[in-house]
Amino acid sequence: MEQLMHSAPEIAEVSGVNSMMVDATSQAERSPRLLLTVEEAAERIGICRSNMFKLIRRGEIQSVKVGRLRRVTPDALEDFVRRLSAEEDPAA
Repeated sequence: MEQLMHSAPEIAEVSGVNSMMVDATSQAERSPRLLLTVEEAAERIGICRSNMFKLIRRGEIQSVKVGRLRRVTPDALEDFVRRLSAEEDPAA
């Protein structure tokens, strides 16, 4: 019985941490990120990281440098997908 009494505060501590994590997650869901990593951008359009770097290198997807890091905007991904759709649909 004594062990049960000691575990209750531990559960409260863990649930407090979980609620903080839920708050951080819900905040991230409310405000979309302005810059994505190359890996996140690749995942978003369903290609591998190396193909995303190829598209960036060729200039097919615009990216920015933040210090030494390469980032892609969601708008750049949308523009790329829009151009792909227009190429496939000659009536557009």
